[in-house]
Amino acid sequence: MTFSALIPFAILFIGFVGLKLPLTYSSFFALLSGSVITHALFQANESIWMLALSKTLVMMVEIGVIILGAFFFLEVARKAGIIDSLAKLVRAVSPNRVIQGVLVTFPLELMVEGSSGFGTPLLVIAPILFALHFEIELCALLPLLSCVVGVPFGALGTPTRLGFPDANPTVGTFLALSPLLFIAPLLSAYLISKKFALREFIWVFSMSTFYFLIGRIISFHGPDLSALGPAFFTFVFGLITARIFFSTQEKAKFELKGIILYGFLLFSMWLGKSIWMEEHIPGSQIRIFNPGYIFILFALGLMFMMKGHSRMLIFSDTFQRARKTLTVFFCMTFLVQQLRANGSLDLLTHAIPHTLLGSGTPILGWMGSAFVGTSTMSNLLMSKVVDPIRFVPLAAGSAIGVQLAFQSVVAMKSILHDRISEKEIFFRMAPFSVFFILVVSFTTWLFNVF
Repeated sequence: MTFSALIPFAILFIGFVGLKLPLTYSSFFALLSGSVITHALFQANESIWMLALSKTLVMMVEIGVIILGAFFFLEVARKAGIIDSLAKLVRAVSPNRVIQGVLVTFPLELMVEGSSGFGTPLLVIAPILFALHFEIELCALLPLLSCVVGVPFGALGTPTRLGFPDANPTVGTFLALSPLLFIAPLLSAYLISKKFALREFIWVFSMSTFYFLIGRIISFHGPDLSALGPAFFTFVFGLITARIFFSTQEKAKFELKGIILYGFLLFSMWLGKSIWMEEHIPGSQIRIFNPGYIFILFALGLMFMMKGHSRMLIFSDTFQRARKTLTVFFCMTFLVQQLRANGSLDLLTHAIPHTLLGSGTPILGWMGSAFVGTSTMSNLLMSKVVDPIRFVPLAAGSAIGVQLAFQSVVAMKSILHDRISEKEIFFRMAPFSVFFILVVSFTTWLFNVF
């Protein structure tokens, strides 16, 4: 019974990787096996099922609304020309593809992460790359490469608010991830151009250095600004320097419609999160504020100002894009909540080998995010069994696990209109994610030694 909680995740992995089933099917079969275990091995009663279901519904309201809202906003923004407007702004900065790709997937992506979190940067950034006519593979890989190079709000901010841990680990986590601040943008630049031009290398390296210096200062103030603050200043720095050193003789006009709307959207999310994130609806576990509400409100405002587009078609397209991601999220959340309610997950986490609780803590967090689906849940689950001194490497590893989380994979496929397969995203991302976790494991080991 100690390892019974591993069975559903083994079925999930075998179904997706071995049998090459779609993630919606694999996650359903994993949920089904978890339900059988809960009933047969742990003789689940009504209270266990209701506890698991109620916690799942709370998560669906909180994170499911964000996912649905992000898909809705992006569908409206695409039809309203907002995505194209952002693409035109980036093109006006420089025709250089490396500059365009790094600007979008480094500082702009981290601005979205710092404002909303919960995986929304992947959904927001990929369509901009697509509008810039990047290859479909790069549209999928580049956002996943860069999503971990700040201290993500979803990976650290939410658990900190929920009591993980008592001490603020933001500075330590920022330093643990800092090598990736330089590796990820340079790797993105190489994937875009297949070579390193000296001038581009210097520009990308200066962006990373600027982000690191600003982030090192801001991270002392907690997780809320540790991604948003340095990302904003780095984005401005990148715009100015790219405009000076990489623009053509012919000065293109900036189209500000998209960036103004996105700026107001991100500011509204950050403001709402800062004021109301800890407030709950009386008598429930549901928070008053949710970034998904902002996505939906902005989308509705845009939609009713549009002419010549069927509103019913927009709702239909949104549902078609979001349904697979929501299905995988529901199955994985319900599975985890069942395993928590029946006690099998506690049995498993307390049987974790000592190596993974020590020097292997980043790998533990990485595997937690990859299988559970979110870095937030990985942090909250694993923090119960690791020593408080290991919270920093745990949070860093959990952030990297987002790259291979099945929820991230299916969301990326859907937002790119199924032009790339789940398997292609997962297997092309896997070597980079393994490399990243090895780098962070080595970095945290050095911190412990010195």
